[in-house]
Amino acid sequence: MDLINSNYLSINMKKDGHPLKRNYKERYDLTRHPERIRSSDVIEGVFENIAYYKSPDPSLIAAKGTIDGIECIVLGQEKRRKGKESKATGMLNSKGFGFALDMLDEAEKNNIPVVSFIDTFGGDTSMESELGGQSFLISDCISRFCSIETPTVSYVIGEGGSGGALALQVADKSYMFENALYSVIAPESCSRIIFHKRLAAGENIEDTVKDALEVLRPGAEHIKEIGMIDGILPEPIAGAQTNYKFTIKIIKKSLIENLNEWVQNNKKGKKVVQKKVINKILKERRKKVLNYGRFYNKLDKLAKRITKRIIPENINTVDIEREDFHTQVLIRAHMEKEGIDDTELFKCEKEWDKEKNIFKVAGGCGFVSLKKYIDNFYACPKCGKGEYLCIEEQIEKICDSNTFHEMESDLTITKLDGSRRYNFGAYKKLLKKMEGKTFSKEGLVTGKAKINGKNIVLVISDIKYIGGSFGAVFGEKFKRAIDYAVKNKYPFISVCSSGGARMNEGPMALAQMAKMNMSLLDLKREGILYLSVITGPTTGGAYASYVTQGDIMIGEKGSLVEFAGPRVVIGAGFDVDREVVCTDKLYETKKIQHLVNRKDLKDILSYYVDIYYTIKFPDKRKSKSRIRDFRSITMN
Repeated sequence: MDLINSNYLSINMKKDGHPLKRNYKERYDLTRHPERIRSSDVIEGVFENIAYYKSPDPSLIAAKGTIDGIECIVLGQEKRRKGKESKATGMLNSKGFGFALDMLDEAEKNNIPVVSFIDTFGGDTSMESELGGQSFLISDCISRFCSIETPTVSYVIGEGGSGGALALQVADKSYMFENALYSVIAPESCSRIIFHKRLAAGENIEDTVKDALEVLRPGAEHIKEIGMIDGILPEPIAGAQTNYKFTIKIIKKSLIENLNEWVQNNKKGKKVVQKKVINKILKERRKKVLNYGRFYNKLDKLAKRITKRIIPENINTVDIEREDFHTQVLIRAHMEKEGIDDTELFKCEKEWDKEKNIFKVAGGCGFVSLKKYIDNFYACPKCGKGEYLCIEEQIEKICDSNTFHEMESDLTITKLDGSRRYNFGAYKKLLKKMEGKTFSKEGLVTGKAKINGKNIVLVISDIKYIGGSFGAVFGEKFKRAIDYAVKNKYPFISVCSSGGARMNEGPMALAQMAKMNMSLLDLKREGILYLSVITGPTTGGAYASYVTQGDIMIGEKGSLVEFAGPRVVIGAGFDVDREVVCTDKLYETKKIQHLVNRKDLKDILSYYVDIYYTIKFPDKRKSKSRIRDFRSITMN
């Protein structure tokens, strides 16, 4: 670093080595500055001998370059900026994330470090990316960065937007510029969700951004406290857009220091990654990510959970005898055509109201038997449209009677190291309010149970607890459930109905996507079966992390499943195609293996549990005949 910049730093920095603190809105204005330095500027300034790959997404830069004689694979998320022509949108699409996975394979194969630069509003929310498997690919990128057998370094240079940023950010060493932001959701999208009444009253969304940022707490100091970054890098006092040369020097110095810890000269004098460091960095990376949210207490004892089906209120029923004569004739004609004998019917109607955000994917089947509707756990047996189920109903639907024993039932935010940052104010009141809404104390219920007499570990997101959203407790409970499954060699089943990462916990919630995916790697290394069940609604970070890592994936018919929720997608200027964002389309496009009615879910799960215990556990296979003999089923 030259003398001029050295003097600049000493004059304009506090004792802790960083410029004067700005509030979130001031930092937001700097990250959104039209001339802020972009990934393309950094790559051109930091690396030599750059060879660019042909990226299918203009928002993803992929290259190979050298720094201090060390060859690297380089990935950069690109936004447009003033004075530089670009087709980049700042939001990677499914093709971009797919290509990033190819680049990670290339790096691992050639034992080359990966350097990524993060600057994105978030992942692309268009229907094209949805069809391309956006959530699956983001989840795969997170898991790949968790497991790749080569060193990785990442830099958040501008805006780290949700899962789209996390997909390329989890690294052995990670840094963030002091004015950069890293958020669980874009502040504008946050406003559309939590300040919708203010917006409906006519307030401009720009005027709500400051308040949204205070909820999200996306600053570098918070990210470092969580452990998602290792250090905060200084910017020019007026922002990175004022002095590109200074900003590039800061990154270059940091990157050279980190890379040289992992390389040595080979016989030809070329700097290459030391093979002996790979195991060490894998262990340290695993420990780092699994510590995104540290809790005081150890595993609690198992406790039985009483299950009882709760009849939903206001079932849309029709009593034929109460209808007028003309309507009776029409309904009976419909019943005769459909082969319905019951006198009580359920009326399956379409619901699609963008303003009220009432969104059910399928529907409009007309009249169906009320008995069949109830037997199918309050869902239409034709299209899958129905009531959201509580935890007790989910347990009854899946497990053998009276076999579910809950674990970690008392794990709450109060036991989190640093809980005071989260457990206060409006969020504390919200958590208190949930006590009367459900028996659960968090958005995830975990436990040991049996299916057809065989042990399983089951985790279920509770849609009635803040929309099944996840935060630090959810992530920790998920991890501990996996630890229990690994210890006992039990197959692992997750059932998801979730709105995604919980905004109230900000980046801590976002970090759980990486934590849960990292813990699943432990499960898979042990050869333990993971069955993932998608119920409605499944959106956001849940869909883009643990849900899409299942060995076998099962969707309940007609369930809403989307990378971003309808309100966020519509607010971003995209249309929502309800035929695309549902489990039926996932099955049609072969992204999931099964599409089932609710009443048939247990049978599918038990089939794979039988396979697991017969083939995988114990080591020697007991029976060489068909796993499930259809004759025994038909005879019963």
